[in-house]
Amino acid sequence: MIPVSLAYAGVLALLSVLLANQVLFVRLRGGKMPDWKPHATERAQANFVENVPVALVLLYLLEAAGAGATAVHVLGASLVALRLLHAWGMSAYPGANYPRLIGAQGTFLLLSIMGVAALCLALAG
Repeated sequence: MIPVSLAYAGVLALLSVLLANQVLFVRLRGGKMPDWKPHATERAQANFVENVPVALVLLYLLEAAGAGATAVHVLGASLVALRLLHAWGMSAYPGANYPRLIGAQGTFLLLSIMGVAALCLALAG
């Protein structure tokens, strides 16, 4: 059986490559962009790298511990959507904005939900 979480790991790996290439592009063309763009692009990629690995480990462990495929799909799709929102908000607008806020805070909420679910499954098993 192939885990459902494997599909989300693949999608998020591709998003990670896209964000890393965006950083490279901005570094190469930095002089032709607004002053805020290089730092925001680097932060979007760094924030992704800070949060997504933990989320993917939790997603896989929840699935391995018996979470249903529907729950894994909801969590995985939510993670992808939130990370896309955050990246879009960071790269499209200077400073604080709603896509960035929703993406970041939504990711923290999702990590919290998955953490509590992992604890519940661990204590119940």
